[in-house]
Amino acid sequence: MEDYQTIRAEFDGPVVTLWLSRPKVHNALNEVMILEINRFFSGIEESTEIRAVIIRGREKSFCSGADLRWMKNAFVLSPEENLKESEELSAMFRAIFESSKIVIAVVHGNVFGGGNGLVAVCDLAYSLHDARFSLSETRIGMAAVSITPYLLQKIAASDLKELIFSAKIFGGEEAVKYGLVNQSFSTQEAMDLHVNNIIDQVMANGTHALVTSKRLINQLTMRQIADILEQVPGILANTRVSQEAVEGFSAFLEKRKPNW
Repeated sequence: MEDYQTIRAEFDGPVVTLWLSRPKVHNALNEVMILEINRFFSGIEESTEIRAVIIRGREKSFCSGADLRWMKNAFVLSPEENLKESEELSAMFRAIFESSKIVIAVVHGNVFGGGNGLVAVCDLAYSLHDARFSLSETRIGMAAVSITPYLLQKIAASDLKELIFSAKIFGGEEAVKYGLVNQSFSTQEAMDLHVNNIIDQVMANGTHALVTSKRLINQLTMRQIADILEQVPGILANTRVSQEAVEGFSAFLEKRKPNW
């Protein structure tokens, strides 16, 4: 496998642990990480040896969402460049969701904005009780465009509206109640033990049966919103350069309240 700047892949037989590795910014997504995650999943797609991917975050957090300093660059991009970046972000989520591998998120620390999208596109997700989740886009004048189709596969629409409209912070046990994660744990050791047990159980099953089951479930749950996925990059591109987003990003970076 090729070298990466923002992610690290550890291979252990049929299982790969993919580490998000921008710990100084709580593993926030930027244009490089998005492209590298895309390349990683594209690179393993045809492998018959790799059967599962575990996504984790280095050090303090799983993923704090999009790097706001990167997102703010949208204001100086051409419309074509802005749309291209939006397409790449959407493609990353779709690559994970549609991967032929069983993908598991192992979550701790901050899980903000697009970090929740990474959780939602995984087949299974496990969290620590004290993880801090928030669909925080609206606080900076953004909409949760790229991740909403996937969040709706796990969270009821009424609950998702409350989480997006309020941008409230909630913990791992609440994330289980919402359906975003499968199970929450009090310690890292307990979570790791459970994940290892799940992996052992998954590896005992037929590869073709697993992939067929995953694709059938995904197709059945996504069929009503499949068309909207093609529109998502354009919606996101427009949202990124809206006046509210300009003010929201500026206020966040200047550590002041936005003037809506």
